[in-house]
Amino acid sequence: MNQSYCALAWVGITTDPDGSLKPCCVSGDKVVNDDNTPYNIGVDNLETIYNSNFYKKLRRAMLDGEMITGCQTCYDNEKYGRESRRLISNETFKDKVFTEVTSSLDIQYLDLRLGNRCNLKCRMCSPMNSSSIEDELEDNPNTVLDKYYLKSNIEIKDWYSTETFDNNINPYLSNIVTLYMTGGEPTLVKKNFDILQRLIDIKQSDVVTLIINTNMTNTNPKFYELLKQFKKVIIQMSIDGIDDTAHYIRYPTDFKIVDKTIKDLLTIGSNVTLRAGPVIQILNLNKLVELFEYLENFNRQYKRQVIDIRPGFVHMPEHLNFIYLPKQYKIECYRKIYMWMMNSCKYQSIQFSNTIKALKTKCYEDSPDTSKLKDFLQFNNKLDEIRGCDLSTVNSELYNVVSQYA
Repeated sequence: MNQSYCALAWVGITTDPDGSLKPCCVSGDKVVNDDNTPYNIGVDNLETIYNSNFYKKLRRAMLDGEMITGCQTCYDNEKYGRESRRLISNETFKDKVFTEVTSSLDIQYLDLRLGNRCNLKCRMCSPMNSSSIEDELEDNPNTVLDKYYLKSNIEIKDWYSTETFDNNINPYLSNIVTLYMTGGEPTLVKKNFDILQRLIDIKQSDVVTLIINTNMTNTNPKFYELLKQFKKVIIQMSIDGIDDTAHYIRYPTDFKIVDKTIKDLLTIGSNVTLRAGPVIQILNLNKLVELFEYLENFNRQYKRQVIDIRPGFVHMPEHLNFIYLPKQYKIECYRKIYMWMMNSCKYQSIQFSNTIKALKTKCYEDSPDTSKLKDFLQFNNKLDEIRGCDLSTVNSELYNVVSQYA
């Protein structure tokens, strides 16, 4: 297998919250038609999309071993010794070998982001992915925030409620083995519940691995009941800090609710696995030990791994990328994490260790451009102004480091 090939180009469907599609969740490319207009799964026929010239060219490039610009995130993860979506997918679908650029629509992986409805305003998010940020921006029109926020060019609010969407998705549910749901916040969207119920009704839930990416602040008894019906459930918890850090980054998180939700989910059943996915960024690099300790403590209580910590690195938005922090500060943050891992970490996997190794490499590199911290401060200060927050109070150590670049 070459270093470009990814099975998801033949077996996967990934939507963005606006109904457009990407080859996968970390791809930088949109699936477009011949006039460069993004397809929409709520409007366009799936067979047309999946055998479009875009997909044919993508598959040909992969089969020929060409490096693809939109796949750079996977290439970077592999460069630093981390698991990538490409490698994970190739392992999951290793029994399938594709050699043609056309597809028979053997869809087995669905990644659904049904709209941007969300109750939080995470600082690394955007109006495209959060209705709360969208509302905040409408209430506080600002050219500074406009500069940094990712927006959608497609204005089809209810694309996932169309007959075309149902016709595109429903015929393939009986073939699905992995369903990934995120948003927005997926536990707020009724259509997600409808799809889960349909999988249960047709008995496909018996073979489906369900992956839910959630902010853990919306408790829903019906949601919990549905989870019990699936072969395997992975709850990917979007948690980047605890207490005030959580409230600040994923505003306005009440961490007491998050804590209760974790404890509730730990009792739901043996088919449910909790996986924490903190996004390592400027705002939490020096706070990660607190978060890791909080999560690992659950493992100590159960005397086994009940929470698998799988950190990721922020790539977008660029102004939150920790690589731009001063090298000495990054090294000091890494050393604290390393000492915690050596002295207090007992239940984490090799994936966690590999991520920390990759973090070391990034922390020991010189900042490629410390002037990028001006962008961070411009964006972050504006949000503080709107939300009545104060970085110097929540994270004084970071504030003292970055304020000199104002």
